[in-house]
Amino acid sequence: MSLRGRFLLTFSGLIFLGVIAISGYSILFVRGHLLTASRDNLDRQARYLALLLADRTDSTDYSAIITDYARYTGQQVELLDANFLVGLSAGAITDTTAPLFTGIAPLPEAPTQERQYVRITASEAQIADTLSSVGLIIGGGILVALLLTLVVAWVVADRVSRPIRDLAATAHQITTGEQVAVPPTQRRDEIGDLSRAVAAMAARLQEDIRDLRRLTRAQEDFIAAVSHEVRNPVFSARGYLEAALDEVQGDRGEVDRPRLREYLEKSHRNLLRIQQLFADMLLLVRLEFQGEPGQPARTELAQLAGELEETFAPQAQEKGISLEVALGDLAVKGQPEIIKIALSNLTSNAIRHTAQGQVRLEATRRNERVQISVTDSGEGIPLDQQERIFEKFYRIDKARSREQGGSGLGLALVRQCMLALQTRIEVESEPGRGSRFWFDLPVA
Repeated sequence: MSLRGRFLLTFSGLIFLGVIAISGYSILFVRGHLLTASRDNLDRQARYLALLLADRTDSTDYSAIITDYARYTGQQVELLDANFLVGLSAGAITDTTAPLFTGIAPLPEAPTQERQYVRITASEAQIADTLSSVGLIIGGGILVALLLTLVVAWVVADRVSRPIRDLAATAHQITTGEQVAVPPTQRRDEIGDLSRAVAAMAARLQEDIRDLRRLTRAQEDFIAAVSHEVRNPVFSARGYLEAALDEVQGDRGEVDRPRLREYLEKSHRNLLRIQQLFADMLLLVRLEFQGEPGQPARTELAQLAGELEETFAPQAQEKGISLEVALGDLAVKGQPEIIKIALSNLTSNAIRHTAQGQVRLEATRRNERVQISVTDSGEGIPLDQQERIFEKFYRIDKARSREQGGSGLGLALVRQCMLALQTRIEVESEPGRGSRFWFDLPVA
């Protein structure tokens, strides 16, 4: 038998077996998918009807709504009490020979002992027509595929070299840097191995190019933000230092020492801002690229509380606000350095944005986890900005934040600390009523 004949026989047999297998699998898959989709749809309908009933202030409307819903959908709809006993029912399942499936959902915002449930029941017979149609379509497809197999086999036999030409063209596109998707192949010969290798190489190369572009954009954005943040304190420090030099080198005789001291203090504050900015940047980069330094360890919150109170009590006293650190005698799992960085930034941020009142650090055990929170009575955060406050260099009030000495990286550092500790930071706040930040860690 010629090579073409052997190829034709093999190709036809493989396609025949493949079509049969795919068709059988498709029928089973479609049936399973329809059943799953129908069950999910019943759950969604039950939740929707539960919300619809919960919006009604008069429970006497329930019967009319349930009846209309059952008549419209052709399903059985029931309202159950807290003990899952039927209170109201509408509609009925006409075909009880087929398997039934249900969707159930509670009416929201009701006490547990008074809670009611919506249950919707349907029969698999409702999707029988769909399954029959799908079976006919797939059966017809099988016949058409088998007839086309012979024709396609002859064509493929004459064009067996096409994959080689396609791979050569693809390789050329890759070398020119073009974005190209290598089509998948099911071949199990050398050509198939070559095609898969080229596809993997192209995917990896394009992924590297996308990562490099994202990294480049991120670097550009970060450098632009840093340049903007550094420029102002540098210019301010330079201006005050030049004014101080003019004061010292002037021809007015006696130096105005209070004014000179003011210039130097302002220059010093701006230099401290630059120093803090770069320290925060280095720490942020270390956390982003190294994650949590070391393995989680036992952290005593009492010891951490003492260190935080010693650090921030003078700052709170200077502003005339009360600082209360009530972390208790609990112990958690996590790197002490990372936890301290997060709480230090949260506490500093709370004190900075609180004009009067108090800042409170508190730890509460909840089962096998400890919730640690920082609460203040400060200016609060608008709801539409609560997601963005964890972005690098984002400030709600940029001018005021710079006057208060913030680097714009504190909450970004907190979020990165949470990633290193494998938890997340949460916030709730209301303008004019203060803010509360919290996260939780496992009990040690």
